[in-house]
Order: sequence, then C-alpha cells, then structure tokens
Amino acid sequence: MKSFLIGKNIYIRGLKQDEIAEDSPYFEWLNDLSLDLYTERTYFPNTPERMEAYFKDAQKFSKTFLMGIFDNASDKHIGNISFTNINYFNRNAFIGYLLGDKDFTGKGIITQAVLMTMYYGFNKLNFERIYGGVSTAHAASYRVCEKVGLLKEGLQRNHLYRNGQWFDQIPVGALREEWMRDFGDQARETFDELPT
Repeated sequence: MKSFLIGKNIYIRGLKQDEIAEDSPYFEWLNDLSLDLYTERTYFPNTPERMEAYFKDAQKFSKTFLMGIFDNASDKHIGNISFTNINYFNRNAFIGYLLGDKDFTGKGIITQAVLMTMYYGFNKLNFERIYGGVSTAHAASYRVCEKVGLLKEGLQRNHLYRNGQWFDQIPVGALREEWMRDFGDQARETFDELPT
C-alpha cells in the first residue's frame, strides 16, 4: 500500500484489514493497560467485533479518520493517529494519537506524526480548528501538545476517573492561521515528501 504522508523518519497511511486482526500489534495495544493510564481506551477489553466496528466506521471517512504510524527503516507499525468527531460544517476535529511500540518511546515519533497530521488537516482537509485533551497526570503527552502548537484552552476538573482517582483534563487546540504561522515551517521540515 502506498504511503499517505511520508516523513523523514516515519510514514503515515490508512490501515489494512490484517493490521487490525486479533494477532496484530494494534489489537494488543488496545488490551495493554500500561499504554492507557490516562485515557478511556481500555475501560473495556478489546474484541475482534469492537475492532472491526471501529475500523469500518473509519473507512467511511465520515467522523473518523484513522491512520497507522510506521517506521521508515523497518516498515514496522508502531502507533496510530486519528481525527475523530470531525465536523465538516464547523471545520474542526479532535486529534488523538497512540504510540504502541514501546521500543520507539522517547524518539520524538509522536511529535513528528502530530505535526504531519495537523499540517494535512489544516491544508488538505480544510480544518479551521484542531483540538484535543490531555490528562494533567500525563506530562509526556502534554509536552507533545506544547511542541506541536496545541495550546492550553482551560481546565476540565475531575474529567477522568482512573484507578480510584479523579484527574483533571487540559483541553488543547490550534487555529489554522496561527498554527501555520508559528508551526507550519516546523511541520514542513518533518516531511520527506510534502503533501501536494
């Protein structure tokens, strides 16, 4: 399958059917509680039916735009990135990301993937606003937000309940004109082939 977004260290493309199978890394990531200390992904066990339903919804490109993150050197599937809650009328979407392969932690992979995907969202999908949310307990994810220009937009108190404890969530967001001015060049530098 041809790569969709081609970066210097990673490439991003849509997932194939076998990449959501029960023996795939992606399937296992969603059952790995250690990868999900700060979100709601693993409240319930992953199942083939649940995975298939999400995949089919993403294939419609209606409100979900799901892509895999792959290492250029090994072609290994190492994570995912998505736009969800897409509102084409108001031109906004929620961005989410998951680094599943722990061997790639601390290498800036997610920062690169988010910059590439936001660039695509603003310039190809015509979004005016891209937004997300991060638990106050998830310092690494918040650092990613800072590096990619997802600005703090307030505080949602007691938004997530994990392991018997409430956590606040920081809503983050970026507007197209501001982001392109401040982060557009940085995003372009992550690409090996700029999307046209």
